[in-house]
Amino acid sequence: MLSQKNVESVTGIPARVFLDTIRGPGFPLPVTRLGKLRLVQREAFVAYLQALASDPPWRGDGEVDERTRVAAVLASVGLESVPCPNTYRASAPPAGTRRARLPPK
Repeated sequence: MLSQKNVESVTGIPARVFLDTIRGPGFPLPVTRLGKLRLVQREAFVAYLQALASDPPWRGDGEVDERTRVAAVLASVGLESVPCPNTYRASAPPAGTRRARLPPK
């Protein structure tokens, strides 16, 4: 069995990455909980990692743009990209606007 205490010595993955992976939505393996300890079968977890490494979704013909690669990485850990409206901070003011001045004292 693998836990957050021995996963780094067995697989080389840091404990935090292991915990984030097994807690993520869509993780296909059963997780046993013993208090704060999380356990997964070693052979199944190694096979899961090998399956991820053998066919990563972002490796293709080299014509995949950055957004597609980011979306693939997020999807592999059960997340999705959320569009964020532009706040126009730290940018030039829109055309046609004037700078305001403080009135003299």
